[in-house]
Amino acid sequence: MVNNQPFLLDVNAGQYTFQLIDSDNITLNNYDVNNQIILDNNKSKLVSVKWVDHELKRYQIQIDGRTYQVQISDVVDQQIQKMNLKSKRSNHLKELRAPMPGLVRQVNINVGDQVDSGDSLFILEAMKMENLLKSPVNGIVSEIFVKPGESVEKNQILLSFS
Repeated sequence: MVNNQPFLLDVNAGQYTFQLIDSDNITLNNYDVNNQIILDNNKSKLVSVKWVDHELKRYQIQIDGRTYQVQISDVVDQQIQKMNLKSKRSNHLKELRAPMPGLVRQVNINVGDQVDSGDSLFILEAMKMENLLKSPVNGIVSEIFVKPGESVEKNQILLSFS
């Protein structure tokens, strides 16, 4: 089944579009923490998926040591964005959790701050790399559970939204 509708990828705040031409050659697997080698224009690349949120279509991948935050938007998501509507799934998130264990380097918000989806909330250092954690939703920060210099575990609650 080929859907010729374009997809929109938001990768580290840069936007790209792609279209599925031949879906018979696409394999989707559950993510695996093991590194995978892929070929890109006859060059090998080391790729690993760091975390996945299928419901919000958000992913963090690492390619040759560089970390990328990826948001996938299908046609329906793009129409919702054009009409300036909020989907139900993006409004129900009430907390932000650590996508990986690490050290909180920076907290960019305060309790009571109004944040928009994509705003920078934290810098989390993991495996000697700094990762920018952005807000997945529009909302008001009701509580912050961590401070700079504090170690966090994967899935630990970092803040809550009201």
